[in-house]
Amino acid sequence: PSSEKAPTAATLNLDDMERSTIQRAIDKNGGNISKAAKELGLTRASLYRRLEKYGL
Repeated sequence: PSSEKAPTAATLNLDDMERSTIQRAIDKNGGNISKAAKELGLTRASLYRRLEKYGL
């Protein structure tokens, strides 16, 4: 098996999954933090904390 294969849900850890989900929500909402936070079920403050945590 190649070590270059794309990560799957089984190989991602929870932080990687959260980071990926946040990035997708931000991209989907055109960078609008308020809309992304609402979609994720977070407050804007909570989303900003996670953005800082993951360096997004």
